[in-house]
Amino acid sequence: MKTPHILPLAAIIGLLFSHPTRAFEINSDEYPDRTQAAHPLQLQQVNVRGKRMTPPSVERKQLEQIQTEMIRDNKDLVRYTPDVGLSDSGRHQKGFAMRGVEGNRVGISIDGVNLPDSEENSLYARYGNFNSSRLAIDPELVRQIDIAKGADSFNTGSGALGGSVNYKTLDARDILDSEQKFGGILKSGYSSRNIEWANTGGVAWDTGRFDGVLLYSQRRGHETESHGRRGHAAVKEGEGENIRGSARGIPDAAKHKYHSFLAKAGVQLNENHRIGASINGQQGNNYTIEDSYNLIGSNWRHADDRHKRRNFNAYYEYTPDSDVLGLLRMDADYQKTHVGAINYKGTYLQDWSSDEWPKPYLWDQPDLDNVYRRDMMTRLKRLSVRFDSQPLQWGGEHTLSLRSFIGERAFENLNQDDIYWKGEKYRSTNTIQYPVKTRNYGFSLSDHTRWNDTLTSNIGVRYDHTKMTPQDLNAGCNNCAEKPDANSFSGWSGFAGLGWQFADGWRAGYNVSAGYRVPTASEMYFTFNNGAATWVANPSLKAERSVTHNLSLQGQGAAGHLDLNLYQSNYRHFLSEEQYLETVVDPTCDWYSQYWSGCSPHRSQLYWHMTNIDKARIRGIEFSGRLNADKVWPAVPAGWKLFGALGYAKSKLSGDNSLLSTQPLKIITGIDYESPSDKWAVMSRLTYLGGKKANDAQYTVYEGSNNKGFTKTVEAYPWLNKSAYVFDLFGYYKPTKNLTLRGGVYNLFNRQYHTWDSLRGIYSYSTTNAVDRDNKGLQRYYAPGRNYAFSLEYKF
Repeated sequence: MKTPHILPLAAIIGLLFSHPTRAFEINSDEYPDRTQAAHPLQLQQVNVRGKRMTPPSVERKQLEQIQTEMIRDNKDLVRYTPDVGLSDSGRHQKGFAMRGVEGNRVGISIDGVNLPDSEENSLYARYGNFNSSRLAIDPELVRQIDIAKGADSFNTGSGALGGSVNYKTLDARDILDSEQKFGGILKSGYSSRNIEWANTGGVAWDTGRFDGVLLYSQRRGHETESHGRRGHAAVKEGEGENIRGSARGIPDAAKHKYHSFLAKAGVQLNENHRIGASINGQQGNNYTIEDSYNLIGSNWRHADDRHKRRNFNAYYEYTPDSDVLGLLRMDADYQKTHVGAINYKGTYLQDWSSDEWPKPYLWDQPDLDNVYRRDMMTRLKRLSVRFDSQPLQWGGEHTLSLRSFIGERAFENLNQDDIYWKGEKYRSTNTIQYPVKTRNYGFSLSDHTRWNDTLTSNIGVRYDHTKMTPQDLNAGCNNCAEKPDANSFSGWSGFAGLGWQFADGWRAGYNVSAGYRVPTASEMYFTFNNGAATWVANPSLKAERSVTHNLSLQGQGAAGHLDLNLYQSNYRHFLSEEQYLETVVDPTCDWYSQYWSGCSPHRSQLYWHMTNIDKARIRGIEFSGRLNADKVWPAVPAGWKLFGALGYAKSKLSGDNSLLSTQPLKIITGIDYESPSDKWAVMSRLTYLGGKKANDAQYTVYEGSNNKGFTKTVEAYPWLNKSAYVFDLFGYYKPTKNLTLRGGVYNLFNRQYHTWDSLRGIYSYSTTNAVDRDNKGLQRYYAPGRNYAFSLEYKF
């Protein structure tokens, strides 16, 4: 029986519904503004003029929650968030999974600027030479993270098909106390799961006219453990679980070093005019000794994954004394990114002087054969302008917002191969596809209307025009066809919603929103000719489209808060990698061969290409709530709180396959105590992770050969996770006003389990991130066992 799994959650729901509380505004600025925290007094006036209701399907993590939950990376970010996962491919993380889609279909932005898509396709992913990761944002830099679930292209543009994750960087006031004009922060933290130290330092100032912040953070660590199994390089041929090849039972040994920084400065010229500029960035590398590399037993590979990002922004703000215009803001943004990998490959020499047979390998004498460097680079330039109105009386109180933008993103791939032969090095450069320049322009208009004390509405429309133009090759490309023609995409997206405050503290609503995603350069133009299989370009692809419907119930007041969402997301023109068979002429079977060997002049040829699937659909329910127990039961001391969250979804993809990125059932409950003096707190979380069912994880397999033909079968995904309970305990203590100690123990009862995200990233046939044919090697993918983290923060 599964009923006991949700009993604590049902109790919280019942308590919240049976104890209505006084209402207060559940509002927030719908559009991120990089200056709010730094100048609350000046901008408070703007917020009052143009308040917008935060969509119920947005989960917002403020700075205090980021620090309390000790969020250090993407895995920590989604740990207590239902129905959101990661796109995990072992060495590489490709972003988030949300509303049944993942990777490029979930947008990621920092201060309103989107991060680039991953351009690698599954053909090269099998070899592991490219760094297919999407860039991730260091939480040390941010003050707020919004997880918008459901179509969100009105706010973030192409890519927010299933949702988006939007980061806002720190402002001066996030470091300074209310009375301070100058101050700083020093912070150090440790996590045992990957033996990582994170050290951060910075200063901030705010004189009323001049404000700014300087921040630097560094991380040093190792591979993430697999239920207590640390990564150690294999000795000789290996022993036990510490062996070479895909059957390896412990993680590959790895070591990383990441740097991140933030610099902001603003000047309040007078009451109405403000200018500012900022730069933030990250760079680092993760060096992995890939003992799980699976080509042949005598081969070895080390991989050095690298990334670098720079974001520049300059802005001007005008807040006039006007009854019509509330805010004018102009932004200029520039972003430069580099995602790459350096792969060192070689063989172990054999001892031919030995009498043994087969000849033993000289494990202490690895021979370097080649060094492959694979780089993906992007550059973005964008100009935007925004107008916000004052509340306007047209039968109701309307607040309008108009935006327009124009931008250009350039993408290119450049590879460098060093081949070592007889003491000589031979270098060549190449690329796998044409560079592409993408130009985008558009505008959006939204209207938030307050009709009366109980009824509000939101509506917005956005137009985008995108033109993708392949450029001349920047290096040789053996498998590229002729340069394809440019392609354009135009379309409308938007949202609409109604909110009804039917009682004090209670609000019901309905929202519908649209999303779209323009195909990447790789999806449209990539080609690869091979006798065994051929990749075919498909420049006639359509942009993916999605529509999300959301019914919501919100409750908030002195006793706590509640958010309940029922949703359905419909996808059309859904892009998918498709395999198909065609009968072609067999050039090896001429009339002479037909006569003597009886071969057939025709054979089946396997092709791959990207295509638009008719439709996909996902339906689900999400709940989250927190109850202040002392407000409901007077006998309970102040500070005791109950927490609960749930996410459950079912999806359907046209055809035989399943949407593997749909998250299994997830339930989180907790009991917290926060001292009324805010001097210390202890939080607990019990998470139930549901197992993935076979009928929800179907995929297509082609087996055979060109000579004997291929057969198509639909099978259940071979690696399904089992359900598990995980218990965490964390909290903080403030011995002084300026000093905060935080700590946590995770997976306290040392449960051994797999997550669905880690298993669905395993490749069936690959040299990397794979297990052997007998499923040996799955131990590498266990989640960390009992582990702990702590941090110390001092403000001055």
